Amino acid sequence: MEAGPGRVFTAEELDGLPHAELVELVMSQASMIELLMARVERLEAEASKDSANSSRPPSADNQKRRAQRAEAKPKGAGRRRGKQPGAEGHRLAPVPDPDVRVRHVPQQCCGCGESLDDAEVVGGQSRQVFDIPEPKPFVVEHTVERRRCRCGQTTTATFPPEATAPACYGPRLRALAVYMLCRQHLPVERCAELLSDVLGVAVSTGWLSGLVGEAGSALVPFVGQLATLLGRSPVIGADETGGRVGVAKRWFHVVCTPSLSLIVCHRSRGMEAVNDIGVLPNYRGVIVHDGLALYDNLKASHAQCNAHLVRHLAAVGEVWDQKPWTTAMTTCLFEAKHAADAAREKGEAAVKAKAIAGFEARYDEVLAQAYAVLPAGPPPRRRGKGGWREHQRQAWNLVSRMERHKADILRFLTDTRIPFTNYADVRVMPMFA
Repeated sequence: MEAGPGRVFTAEELDGLPHAELVELVMSQASMIELLMARVERLEAEASKDSANSSRPPSADNQKRRAQRAEAKPKGAGRRRGKQPGAEGHRLAPVPDPDVRVRHVPQQCCGCGESLDDAEVVGGQSRQVFDIPEPKPFVVEHTVERRRCRCGQTTTATFPPEATAPACYGPRLRALAVYMLCRQHLPVERCAELLSDVLGVAVSTGWLSGLVGEAGSALVPFVGQLATLLGRSPVIGADETGGRVGVAKRWFHVVCTPSLSLIVCHRSRGMEAVNDIGVLPNYRGVIVHDGLALYDNLKASHAQCNAHLVRHLAAVGEVWDQKPWTTAMTTCLFEAKHAADAAREKGEAAVKAKAIAGFEARYDEVLAQAYAVLPAGPPPRRRGKGGWREHQRQAWNLVSRMERHKADILRFLTDTRIPFTNYADVRVMPMFA
């Protein structure tokens, strides 16, 4: 009789099995159970991912997860609706010189009914209505003259660069179309429909399709200057995220500062893209990044993005036995952020040494707390082996990474020029921000 983890035995068959085969059967089934539990944990962890505990965008969150986070958030935490405290207000205000003034005169007295044509004006009130002119094409005809000099030579004037044909669309219309296609993500056919319905300009989808490439070519000098300015910045943020272009997987690489952003779509996530973009290979400042291994190949100094770490901590902390240390570490990181923000506002180059020592000590204590609830030593390479649960493997990977890169993670304390995040990742948890 063959005994194995996939075999189902009746009670009579089990009674007839020798002791050695029973032991072998129990051990094989225990191994199978461990593998299945690890698989279930991985699937549950994948199903629980959202923008708060992973690198997924907020648009990928389902309504159930959004409602759960809203219920779990402490009362009063996070952003309230409407204008935020301290934010600059935006209110429509009358202008001193309106384009058109329209006078409205009462025709007859509301008491006796007499005509008011010659009545005395004793007061008035004004209200301004802000609107746009009726959209319609504005056609400019350019004529170049040919003139003959007394010497007999004939010279012809030059058309402006936008006049490329006897009848063509101008730069403002072309810019609006590119904006609608690239920024508002309108499909080509709907963009053509909008231009026709709103502006009365009938354009072809083929013409629209060629505008993006034309605009990209015109931006080449600008992109080159942008890359130069980024290369001269003392601190830059770098990030990469995957996406679909048609049916192909592509990677969007970001290199940025608070005022400059370069976004490049590339087929590669690794060094091929970094070399093609050209900003990072020769950069010698500080790069704030998500800890991806490709950045280790660069000669720059490193700092790690804490927004990424906060999401990783949130994901690991969803398991009850990991919640205490992940919460403590998140609190430590955000309190350190507030200390760095305060020092920066005072014009200080770094947080006070005593405060830094305190945060480093808390950081180390939390790491020790994390290791205490995990099995000893690194997890085995194969999943579902050695008694390690999937969430424990994830926790150990995060703890060991935070131990190895402690200096890079807390670098924003010793240099207040360095931000808490990598600029490119602004989804910091609002209840702590």
